Amino acid sequence: MASELDDGNIIFNSCKEYNDMIKIVIYNEPFRVKSGIGRKRSDNPKITRSSLLRTKQTLTDLCIQNNFDLFCTFTFDPKRFNSKSITFCRMYMRNWLRNSKDRHSPHLEYLIVPELHKSGAVHFHALFRGYEGKLKDSKHCSNGRRIYNLANWHFGFSTAVEIDNQEAVSRYIRKYITKDMILLPGQKRYWCSQGLSRPIKRQNISIDWLRSVKCDFFKSQDAEYYTIHKTDLPQNFNFDLPTSLEALRSLPLSGNVLL
Repeated sequence: MASELDDGNIIFNSCKEYNDMIKIVIYNEPFRVKSGIGRKRSDNPKITRSSLLRTKQTLTDLCIQNNFDLFCTFTFDPKRFNSKSITFCRMYMRNWLRNSKDRHSPHLEYLIVPELHKSGAVHFHALFRGYEGKLKDSKHCSNGRRIYNLANWHFGFSTAVEIDNQEAVSRYIRKYITKDMILLPGQKRYWCSQGLSRPIKRQNISIDWLRSVKCDFFKSQDAEYYTIHKTDLPQNFNFDLPTSLEALRSLPLSGNVLL
């Protein structure tokens, strides 16, 4: 039997299931999702901001879900290369990735975000998994982590540090998605290897079980946010969809009440 919630695509809550955790957002005021058919691009600042937020959320999802093990930065020597041309820099970055996979890292997976420096120079921040190229010890540390250089990056300076906190890295790398970077004509905001895992997304799930599990909680002006580690879930746990608005209204969490 179809749920009453299907009518009009009204969204009360959203859920993302990652490898080892579940994140739930309960909206204070339910909203209706409009169809994207026939929607046109716009220069409206609000839409630009919304697009920025979607991109940053996608980066967060990819970071958390894929267990990258290296955080790297790549720069170009302005004395030898046109470091202010994103087209040029992207071409060299892509060629280097292709050569790395062919020569020593066939299972390399990556997520790469370009950054535009105040000087106008382009450099790249990258998350790697499966990189098997040579790393050289720089003899320096950052926050207790050893900094390495990538031996076969010959276009400028490079650094690499081992990742021990996926969420912290996701917060760090997403800050480079800015309006200035996005508005470079015809350029992608980021790029990644094919086949990266993404979280399972659900909407309007039953959330009464939140009362009986350990979770991290945060509340903003617009929503309630819950993070649950899968080790804290009961055995044979599954997501039960609600069957009516009344079922949602009966739940104790204030953000889930239809006002």
